[in-house]
Amino acid sequence: MISARALSGAKTLRWSAVLLLVGGPLLGLLFGSLGMAALAFGFGAAHLGLGQLFGSESRGGRLIGVALMLGGASTVVDAAIWMLSSPGF
Repeated sequence: MISARALSGAKTLRWSAVLLLVGGPLLGLLFGSLGMAALAFGFGAAHLGLGQLFGSESRGGRLIGVALMLGGASTVVDAAIWMLSSPGF
């Protein structure tokens, strides 16, 4: 059983992940940097996956957390390669 204190920390982690996942790409698109938007989205997805992994009590919830972490990490790596290989960076 997970304590109330751990659930509170997981809730904070999820809210900060949502802020990154939604707000980061909006700011990146606003300033015209698609690479930065993709990086923020990837970090937000990985962050949300981490919160789901630690905050979930069921096996399915933890599996979703792992999938979000892997998807976010691959998005970050792809965006970083894309940004580093583009001549405008």
